[in-house]
Amino acid sequence: MADAAILMGVGRVIFGGFFLIAGIRNFLHFGERREAPTNYGWPLPAFVLAAGFAVQLLGGMALVFDVSTVWAALALIVFLVLATAFYHNLFLFHGKERDPHLYLTLVNITLAGGLLMIIGHTLQG
Repeated sequence: MADAAILMGVGRVIFGGFFLIAGIRNFLHFGERREAPTNYGWPLPAFVLAAGFAVQLLGGMALVFDVSTVWAALALIVFLVLATAFYHNLFLFHGKERDPHLYLTLVNITLAGGLLMIIGHTLQG
């Protein structure tokens, strides 16, 4: 069982690191991100973007350091759902234009699945 705990810990750190790095990068490029329109043609307000990037950053840190893991994972799932709805709504696109949105939607669903596994393991704990 110790091996499983080590693997879960390493996996959680890798998973959290993904969101931590994404949050840092999004804050470093905040000006560019503010200008990017949603799939609906309008940009999100700066405070909404900042809140989302803070969820990435803080949620990632919480996973890395195993602090409030369930709440962090839930917040990251909400972030993924909203990001997918605003920026990767594949139902708004057709043909080849849909392909990147389908891929990114599947990536976000997969990330949410991994977060659910982290929640399940933490609650089983």
